[in-house]
Amino acid sequence: MLKKLLSSTFWAMLFAQTPTEIEDPSIVEINKLPPRATFFNFESKALAKIGNEPQSKYYQSLNGTWKFNWVRDPADRPLDFFKSNYDDSGWDNISVPANWEINGFGVPIYLNHPYEFSYNPDPPNIPDGYNPVGSYRKEFFMPAPWVGRRIVIHFGAVKSAFFIWVNGQKVGYSQGSKLPAEFDITEFVKTGKNGVALEVYRWSDGSYLECQDFWRISGIERDVYLAAEPKIRIADFWAKTPLDDQFKHGELQLDIDLVNDSKEDQNFTVHTELIQSNGRRIFNKSDRISITANSSLNHIVKKMIRYVDQWSAENPNLYTLNITLKNGYDVITTITNKIGFRTIEVSGGQLLVNGQAILIKGVNRHEHDPKTGHVISRELMKKDIQLMKEFNINTVRNS
Repeated sequence: MLKKLLSSTFWAMLFAQTPTEIEDPSIVEINKLPPRATFFNFESKALAKIGNEPQSKYYQSLNGTWKFNWVRDPADRPLDFFKSNYDDSGWDNISVPANWEINGFGVPIYLNHPYEFSYNPDPPNIPDGYNPVGSYRKEFFMPAPWVGRRIVIHFGAVKSAFFIWVNGQKVGYSQGSKLPAEFDITEFVKTGKNGVALEVYRWSDGSYLECQDFWRISGIERDVYLAAEPKIRIADFWAKTPLDDQFKHGELQLDIDLVNDSKEDQNFTVHTELIQSNGRRIFNKSDRISITANSSLNHIVKKMIRYVDQWSAENPNLYTLNITLKNGYDVITTITNKIGFRTIEVSGGQLLVNGQAILIKGVNRHEHDPKTGHVISRELMKKDIQLMKEFNINTVRNS
């Protein structure tokens, strides 16, 4: 009996140990999708023009109330909480996005350059016994029309590192607390009720890179949502927009990464438009594309935009870029984004924007709200920008 007890105690202690991933600099992600430009694959040009993702039938917000459990020591975290039949009725509720410490779980810490978790840092190790863990659970429903599309879950920011499970199956891992993390969960979900679980660690080896003059708090800090993407889609794009040597005309080079996840070869049209701020369309091009099954390709569009409206801090002229994939007259998917034309270079030791010398008047901006911590509203973002413009700030270092 004693032998069995010792054996079970040993295995319990072994599984309760801190996961090796959070102290391994060679692991910053597992099964996470590659980083990309910020955009959403809309089902119509009208929706893309509005640019409000919640209006799409292929978007579902997971913001709101989640079940939540907090422990100070990783050894005390619930080990099987990710299972579909786990009883979380005794757990607390927490809003997402939100910081734990602002909501009574743990202590917010303010420091400049020291590490808040150790006065004797030993990278990449995090001290044992004190690394708070937040365990999250939430149910969501996948509508039937989403079947046959790629299902992606998006986390705008999670601090500092986290593991994710869907319907009891481990999906992946991510750290990099101010970067979006996206996972393809198509093979893990089903029509109807599903469950997602997160295990979030306050500190990881990545925390050694975050020793800055700001409040050290943690949790899911930005929006969480699901997106149901078409099998033929825009995976990424890069709009390169320098000016010519005379700083008169814009040299547009658009790199578009296209993906065909279907089991058949596909032929479709890539329609590219560029629209001035006054609504006038100055570029309109359609290219016929062929892409084999289960493959990707890079499509390049080039165009000289004559007498372009330059972008500068004083006159931030922007154009609307629309990229649409079409099958005949039917829209497969479409995205929209704002782009500006400018040339930034260093010549003779001087920073030049569009050939003009620039005196940098810069600030360092940390995301912080006096009431909600690192959860920032759009209104506060605009207020920050307005204050900076009023004081002639032309450069911002985002941290």
